[in-house]
Amino acid sequence: MSNLVEQTKAEIRFALNQLAARNGQHEFETLARMLARATVTRNILPATGPVAAGGDQGRDFETFHTEMAGQTQRLGHKLGMRDRDGVGFTCTLQQEDIGSKIRGDVDKILADGTKVRFVLAYCEVNIPVARRHELQRQVRTKHAVRLEIFDGTAIAELLAHHATFWIAETYLNLPARALPPPPDRPGWYEADLARWRATTEPVVSWGHYVDLTGCLRYAYHTREGREDIPFWLEKLAPLLDDDAPELLRHAARHQSIIAHHLGLGSMHPIDHLTAAELDAALNSNDPNVIADATVVLLLTCAASARGETSHTADQIMAWNRTLRARIDELLASGLNPGEVCSLLESLAALRMQPDLDQSAAEGHIYQVADATTDFTLGERLQAIAENGLQPIAVPSVDRSGVIEAFARLAETLPSAPLYPVEHASRFLSLHAPLLIDEPQWDALVDVFDSRLAASMGDAAAADKALDRASALFKVGRKLDGLRHLHRARLSLFNGEAGSRLIEATLATAEAYQQLRLYSAAKYYGLVASALTQQDNPELYPQGLFKAAAADYHQGNWVSSTQLNRVALVAHGLLAEQALDFDRHPWLGASLFELTNTRALADKLGTPYKDLVDDAITEAGVSVLLDSFIEGVNHNRPLWWDRLDADELVTHVVKQLGRPPFGDAGSQRRIRFRCVGVTWTVEFRNQDQDVAVGERFAATLQITLAHLAHADPALLPTSATVLVTAGAPGTDLTIEQVQSAPTETRFRCVLATIDSRDSEAYRNAAQQTLAAATSVIVTVSTLPNDHWKLLLDQAFEQNLPSIATFAMPYDIAFHNVARHNRLRLNPDDEPPLGDDDTACPDAGPGLEFPSTPGPRYTLANSHSEVRFKYEDLPRRMRPTLAALRQTPAFADTVASLRERGWLDWQILLATHCVAKNARLQFRSPHSQEDLEAARELFLAPEPEGAPVPPRFFSLSALEQALDVTLPASASAMWKISLRQHSLDIDAIRQVLITRYGWGSDDVEHEDPFQPASATRQTR
Repeated sequence: MSNLVEQTKAEIRFALNQLAARNGQHEFETLARMLARATVTRNILPATGPVAAGGDQGRDFETFHTEMAGQTQRLGHKLGMRDRDGVGFTCTLQQEDIGSKIRGDVDKILADGTKVRFVLAYCEVNIPVARRHELQRQVRTKHAVRLEIFDGTAIAELLAHHATFWIAETYLNLPARALPPPPDRPGWYEADLARWRATTEPVVSWGHYVDLTGCLRYAYHTREGREDIPFWLEKLAPLLDDDAPELLRHAARHQSIIAHHLGLGSMHPIDHLTAAELDAALNSNDPNVIADATVVLLLTCAASARGETSHTADQIMAWNRTLRARIDELLASGLNPGEVCSLLESLAALRMQPDLDQSAAEGHIYQVADATTDFTLGERLQAIAENGLQPIAVPSVDRSGVIEAFARLAETLPSAPLYPVEHASRFLSLHAPLLIDEPQWDALVDVFDSRLAASMGDAAAADKALDRASALFKVGRKLDGLRHLHRARLSLFNGEAGSRLIEATLATAEAYQQLRLYSAAKYYGLVASALTQQDNPELYPQGLFKAAAADYHQGNWVSSTQLNRVALVAHGLLAEQALDFDRHPWLGASLFELTNTRALADKLGTPYKDLVDDAITEAGVSVLLDSFIEGVNHNRPLWWDRLDADELVTHVVKQLGRPPFGDAGSQRRIRFRCVGVTWTVEFRNQDQDVAVGERFAATLQITLAHLAHADPALLPTSATVLVTAGAPGTDLTIEQVQSAPTETRFRCVLATIDSRDSEAYRNAAQQTLAAATSVIVTVSTLPNDHWKLLLDQAFEQNLPSIATFAMPYDIAFHNVARHNRLRLNPDDEPPLGDDDTACPDAGPGLEFPSTPGPRYTLANSHSEVRFKYEDLPRRMRPTLAALRQTPAFADTVASLRERGWLDWQILLATHCVAKNARLQFRSPHSQEDLEAARELFLAPEPEGAPVPPRFFSLSALEQALDVTLPASASAMWKISLRQHSLDIDAIRQVLITRYGWGSDDVEHEDPFQPASATRQTR
């Protein structure tokens, strides 16, 4: 390719020399003028005239003033020119004393005529670099203008470009063999470009418009076509004249505006066209005209952030308001459903526009650093999808109004069955990070996905879900991204395991990995491998690598070693360029895991070392692993060499949150934190128990991640589930056993799967999901009716199909692990490390929530507190009166206040102590006694019979407040508690963090001041 270009340059250079030999000055001037128009600036006129009229004043051609954008071409931009700069040109074939010739022409140009900022000189003779720089310095010193010189070699280089070669071909009579290689542009475009360059046919019709704008769109959407944009705009210009039909003029104007913005990066010279487009829309009844105007306004707003338009923020916002008002008028005028849909889309876009008024009022400058032309439109959208470009933190005009417009659009769609929704769906996907917290967003996504699937197929709906998932993952909304990844995968799952389905399944595994839900990640990695078919074999090992990574991070290093072994063997057999780490990043991750595993196994000795060495040998990666370590470590001493086995185990626990080789003994334990709870799943390290135990752990994690968005309001406690594999067909057993206040324990028996039978699959999936939800609901504080609603919604959102996707865990597990070794240690050997209480931190978005709890409102909380100030003193007047006169109690109150107790809490504890002191002498022995005790507790005290102050010690009040916590939680905020042994510390943390227990108060009189003292309002 480079040889062809050099050959072309040589042909052109020779032809230029021949032109000088035959003194073809006129042809050279024309060639230079055409070259300058194509490469420097398009607004050029010949500068000729009779001598009596002043001649050409030394200017062979010059620029003329124009307001049309995009006159300055690529080379002009490199030289620093702007569209309004004056430029003078001189050209000569003179061979001798070229410096004097150029200086003389510059003197003439600067002596009179239009003021110029640049002078460009074209000459055939070559000028050495040092001589050229000296000429430029002399002109700059004398005239304060820039001189640029293009000699024969430079001209030949410019003409050797495919876009300018026609000039050389026309004026130098070059042979066809000299044609330079074409750029990477489609043949149809090159053919149309050549045809339009050759034609003199006037542009007057819709046919011309369609032909021209097809080429113009290609030009402004691609880098390869940008150099031709001025040419196409010049051809399209006649359709902008007043005598063109109105709709044709509107269409041409709209395309011209977009081309200037996207392709040329400046709207300044066409701001008048922008104003005309928007003003026309304000008086139009045509939804299409309004849709076009909406696009133009949004582009103008974007241009204003880059300084690429003269329209002010005030003008842009005024257009936005009037356009929205016009749409409201038309929506009230009884249009047909299709027109209503179009107007609602425009309304949503206008409401999503940056609010420049509010931004200014808040002191924010709406400004973007990059230029529009730094990216093509496709590149910009790709950069946004890949997080290369971040949205600017600027308020929208009416973000909730965007959702309201789309809600009306969704309601109208049934009456407009053919209305295309792809654009609306793309809008929702693109703005997902900004709109996802709006209340109706999920429901609207459902509507548009369903409509898109019906009109364009499930794959189209899956694409939009994948776009939303990607956008949400990029802004750190991993749980929300996971929900839309599930949508995409379920849309793709239609009985055939295509590569896109497997890739979505792999992405799901990676999402769970990032959420630190490793059992779920392992499940989806195994499923991805199991779904792989003959047309995509390279995806098979990727799923195994995901599963191995999940086991590695949860401390199951026996399993991760063997999964990595199988994955590496498959990778070597199935992957193209198997040792390309950039192409296969999971290969490096696998070697990293094996490196750390081998380092510890070498220190532990048999049987760990044997297991790891055998796996590495069987995978055939011994040499590769050694090279990997050398490449990463750069021949420095290995960091783990200075640690003994116990120290290395401690290091691993610190890094991963779980002890290594936790799956080497007779018992297995999976521990993780999620939504405030520390979860532990325990099971025997036997084949069937491992399959069932890991199935339960995966289902539990998947269910928790799914419910987290809806806030299951879990207690920050510990829950342990002892899972046992039952025979096939065994009924589910799930029950609380031997629980302690800080740990709720369950016994769970799940049926194993012994055949590939759909009924067995379904029963196992239902059992496991039922067990997981039963465990979760036990540590939830939601009332039963709220829980039913939450679970109904989860099932409507396909939770069962997410928890068991494509196949049960057991099947995916046994596909690769049936012959794996499970146990390494004797039954009585404990796991590595001093204990097994370590647990990794919760994944992002899965921490204990600090948001207000369900049903909590500050107004209701204040109402409850106010009632306590009014009600509690009435119930214990005698006792409270006595306590007010007791110095020791006053000291107790002061101490509690210093520790952060609120007065209503002190009253509550005091009331509890007082009533319990009376009740302890009347222990209930029957239902009637119980009712009497309840009445006594709620009734006012008898006058003249206070409870003695000695009962109200600091410790008694502290204990009393703990005792009253469950009842207060239930009475004040309708919290439900289902643990057999209540975790009071967890309840207190929930109340303090989510229900204002330690902060909510109202103005009140001091209830503990003596009656004779001045009562202070606290």
